[in-house]
Amino acid sequence: MRPGPAFVALAVCALILTSPGAAGDIAEPGQPKYANNVLSAFVTPTVQPGQVVAFAFNVSNPYDEVGATMSNVTLTVGIYRYATQEGVRDVDAEFSRPPLIEGSATEINLTYGRFEMGRNVTVSLDITTSEKTPHGSYFSQSTYFVRFRLSFAFQGNTTPVVLQSRGWFTDEQWGNMVSFESGENIVNLTYMKSLGVDGLLPDSSFGLKVPIPRWPLGLLVAGCFGASFMALYYFVLDNPGRYPRLEKRFYYLRGKVSELRGELEDRLRK
Repeated sequence: MRPGPAFVALAVCALILTSPGAAGDIAEPGQPKYANNVLSAFVTPTVQPGQVVAFAFNVSNPYDEVGATMSNVTLTVGIYRYATQEGVRDVDAEFSRPPLIEGSATEINLTYGRFEMGRNVTVSLDITTSEKTPHGSYFSQSTYFVRFRLSFAFQGNTTPVVLQSRGWFTDEQWGNMVSFESGENIVNLTYMKSLGVDGLLPDSSFGLKVPIPRWPLGLLVAGCFGASFMALYYFVLDNPGRYPRLEKRFYYLRGKVSELRGELEDRLRK
């Protein structure tokens, strides 16, 4: 007995659904509508040298097609650049006493087995600093830039997907890939993919700043108060009878000051 058309159609559908080619996949996984939503909710504090930076952000699976599960997910987080108003330096092997992610290194890898569609994970990293970590000056806050690279494959598909931020590109690569003509950001997708990158992630940052001492402010306030008092003092005494109550108090104060000055001079003579 030959199978009917309905049976053949069902068999073909079952074969398609169970074949490797039917695994979850996205034609252009690096599109901005996806890549811009992978990392979010950045917490980027500014602390004093010697304190711990509580750096945090969210990682999400933004792909909205059924079965687009991210697998073998590796997220690399690295501190790569230091900047102040005076200049910019790369955080490399020659950079002395850099901030350390989780107290161990300037770069770490975070691995996740699977990210189902819509899954959202908060990543919290403690970045340790020391009092000798480069931190700018009282009036120039220092900024440390953080870069990200995310690599994964869609479940059932061995083709790797790589998304990375500005910090992973050289200046030459970035200049060849991104232009700002007509006030718009234009990305050369062909060149980007030739570098093995499917899409762009945002960089992030955190700050180190030495707090301004309070004593200069105290001296400034005291100086302003003293100058205002002396201006009022001489104004009242130069206009006798105009402010009798203040005039009486100022004469009394001047007498007390003269008395204290005399006692001090007597003690110094002895």
